[in-house]
Amino acid sequence: MAVRGVRASGDEMKLASSKIFAGLAGSYEKALDYATLFQDRRWKCWVARRLKAGRGDLVLDVGSGTLVLEEFLATKKCRFIALDLAPEMIRVAVEKGVPNVDLVLNGDAEFLPFPDRSFDSVVSCYVPKYVDVEKFAEEVARVAKPGAAVVLYDFAKPRGPLAPFLEIYIRCGLRLVGVALGLVRREEAFTFDRLPQIIENTTWDLDMVEAMKSNGFVEVESDRLTGGVVFACSGRRGESLGARRGAPGWSGRTGEGPRRS
Repeated sequence: MAVRGVRASGDEMKLASSKIFAGLAGSYEKALDYATLFQDRRWKCWVARRLKAGRGDLVLDVGSGTLVLEEFLATKKCRFIALDLAPEMIRVAVEKGVPNVDLVLNGDAEFLPFPDRSFDSVVSCYVPKYVDVEKFAEEVARVAKPGAAVVLYDFAKPRGPLAPFLEIYIRCGLRLVGVALGLVRREEAFTFDRLPQIIENTTWDLDMVEAMKSNGFVEVESDRLTGGVVFACSGRRGESLGARRGAPGWSGRTGEGPRRS
């Protein structure tokens, strides 16, 4: 476990993320409502307003979970490729058979298993606090087509005048939710006990805007939602890119779920 005030290493964060979401897979949507006090739906409205995707567009969802976002955005008539780190989440997602999802597969947000310029848009919810922001922005820029919209949000350390009140919720409220859910499943109790420390230590909200700009995104905008407990960011992939690694091919690593027509 990371020392308080010091961000854990990338491998530690991925292990924590995998355990958190493995425990949540069976009741993720209920836990999401409780943990956000039903605010997640408002945050997804923020995504919907900025996602310039329509019929025929292919959208990558990084950290797709149980496809809550895909169901929420069904009226946009775009198609989704859903990627998640947790196999347990993938199994639940595949079983749902969401009609606007072409493929659900396992993958790492820092090493996206897709060719360059594959997607018309990229979205991501609740991923940035677990990853290396620069690597994540670089990979999203690589797989996005020029002009593609990129929209994401996640919990962040509260900042500003409401920070003391929001920190009380994060430190105490989330744990209480976890205790309540833990009466049924111990896995959820671990999740809501671990999340406050991760949120307290993350600085992704301070780094993401610059990371997006340095990797070729333009029209980058950000907002703090619900008093600042969530940081949201959007931009458009420009014609040129910043520094980048070699592009991996589409490996389809341990992918699950058939492509649907």
